[in-house]
Amino acid sequence: MADSSSRSLLQPYSDGSTAKQSAWISKKSPWKIPVLVLSILTLQIGCILATVIVLLSSHKDKASSWKIQPSVLLAFLCGLYLVLLGSLVSIGIAVTWWRSITHGTTLRRLHHIHSGSNLLDLIPAIRAGHDARRVALIAFLLLLVKLAVGPLAQQATQVKDQELAKRINMDIQIAGEIPDGYFGTQSSLNAQGTHAIQGALLNQSLVTLDQPKYRCPGNGTCEALVPAAGVNFGCTPTQDTIDLVDPESINSTVFSITFELNNDSDVPIMFMTTKYISSIDEDCVATVTTDSCNFIPATVWHPIIIQETTVSRDLQTPLSSIIIGKNYTSPGDANSDDQSRPIGPLKGLYAGLDRTFASKAVLVKGAQDSITFRADASQWPLLYVDTTLTSSNSSTSQNVKDKCPLRWKSPTDDLIQYALDIAFRAALDVGGQNDNLKQNFTAVWRGKELWHFTDFTFLGIAVGVMGLGVALAMSLLWGWGELKRHVTLSPLETGKAFGAPILLTAGPEREANSINKEIGHERVAHGDDELVWNGTVYATGMSQPPSIRRRYGSTSPQGLIVADDISPTPSRTSGRGHRRGMSSVSSGPKSPSTPSFEHTLGVSTMRWPDDEDEADISYRPAPHSRSRSNSIDDRIPMLPMGARPSMSSSPQLPPIQHAPTIRIDPVSGVGRGRRGSGAGMPGGASGKRPLSAISERGSL
Repeated sequence: MADSSSRSLLQPYSDGSTAKQSAWISKKSPWKIPVLVLSILTLQIGCILATVIVLLSSHKDKASSWKIQPSVLLAFLCGLYLVLLGSLVSIGIAVTWWRSITHGTTLRRLHHIHSGSNLLDLIPAIRAGHDARRVALIAFLLLLVKLAVGPLAQQATQVKDQELAKRINMDIQIAGEIPDGYFGTQSSLNAQGTHAIQGALLNQSLVTLDQPKYRCPGNGTCEALVPAAGVNFGCTPTQDTIDLVDPESINSTVFSITFELNNDSDVPIMFMTTKYISSIDEDCVATVTTDSCNFIPATVWHPIIIQETTVSRDLQTPLSSIIIGKNYTSPGDANSDDQSRPIGPLKGLYAGLDRTFASKAVLVKGAQDSITFRADASQWPLLYVDTTLTSSNSSTSQNVKDKCPLRWKSPTDDLIQYALDIAFRAALDVGGQNDNLKQNFTAVWRGKELWHFTDFTFLGIAVGVMGLGVALAMSLLWGWGELKRHVTLSPLETGKAFGAPILLTAGPEREANSINKEIGHERVAHGDDELVWNGTVYATGMSQPPSIRRRYGSTSPQGLIVADDISPTPSRTSGRGHRRGMSSVSSGPKSPSTPSFEHTLGVSTMRWPDDEDEADISYRPAPHSRSRSNSIDDRIPMLPMGARPSMSSSPQLPPIQHAPTIRIDPVSGVGRGRRGSGAGMPGGASGKRPLSAISERGSL
């Protein structure tokens, strides 16, 4: 509320008389600000809590589980928070502006309170005084808050690759036993048997079904043990020595791979023998190792790796860890002279391995008394020879390098792996053709996934900054209860506060919505020094008194003069017992359909309604139903405050007939008076003081 000093500025109703209450009472909304502020504050707190919930729930969670990524949600929440913060600041600035003018202030301070949130006016606003400085500093801090909230919230969440290992359920179609005839007959191998052998030798890719539970998800690999057709094996190594430089050792076998199928027992057995020089001393005495292995058909737990739909055996798994499920025999592996009889899995493996890997190398003399080897048509002795023996960084003695550089890597483990791989490929091929061979197994998925991680330091800073923004905006609302009505910085409210003449027809209404309901339908336009209001042109420049513009740009210099041939008549549309405005003025010759007016911007092209039937009354309120005693005559047109009778010869407006219950006394003249505004009248009216004597409340 205004203090005693500011109240003294109010004009008394009459000399020695008290104001009489009017039946028209202005509408007030004292609870609109707290309800609106509480709603905005609730939404802002909700945005802060939602930000915390998103960041906490996304911590250590995979990105694929979020249909809407946390960064998108955070961007939305921060944007909503900033919109709400702007609304709260707008309300706070309006409250500060009205509290300042209520307590008494200057126009400059009011201007800078309104524009304090503009960085261009920051320094002038700080210098303007207490209220303007407070608004400017808070607006500057809120600018920093707005710039920081988004980046801090985004920095609080990060997406990183996470190494993971987890168990998943998968399916595969694979056979536990290889049926007779898969590899062919006694006389020859068929296409599918040959394909399995070729795939093992050439390391061709295997594929499983391209279905959800068959495919390994994501970009990782699935490792598992699956029971499938294979071989049970066992090997026994023996060693012997040979003097490589002894002439009697020439033509001795130094490397060989042989296979043999034995049907002497009830269970057919395939034997494999590998022979190779495994080491050599300085005197060229070599150690010859012989591995004797036997194979029988069996169901084996194969270690496999699946990547998407590609399947392969894990060759890095030691053979010693291979788990045997069960042994089995097949009638096709029995001895038979029938060349068209389908062969079993053991005979198929024997045919493929023997024809592919059987090889032999013997010792021969080389150049300059050195020794070397001669291989048969097979390439395997050359592929398994150990070339590191003669490398420059080898620790082998020079005598061995010069005379007997012969040593081989063991082919035994590779041959066993080939046998298992051929059987596995055959089992997978058989299973892919039979849906009844579907198996379910548990695999270990290993790979990288995108996971969300929350930085709790940035989370705390972001929440603190958002809370600070709310506190700063709320500080602008201090003292809103003094106003006892809803306030805004609408031109309708501020213009009414400053006594704009065209807003006087709104009566005692002070809130923008109420003023808009009363006179919101009235048309206005402004250009340079002229104001067009409700069809009448006024000169508003400070260099001349208000006047109505004549046709062809001439004006009546002394007062408001009605244009030629137009007599002032009351508006036929009224509401709430008061005038809505002045009647329209046509400029120049009368036109029955398109009356016009002109000002410095040119002749108006707006078409003003000629009568009440043509006028758009959809925006005009219904006539006020409340009665007033001693009401003002509705037939008297309302004039701007600065109007006074003209002394020219043009037709003049009738004098204003004041209601008997309301009288506006002239303000006492202080300083230099304006023409037509009551200058030169005697001052010293009781209850008033000069404007220069106003002391601003809270000014610094």
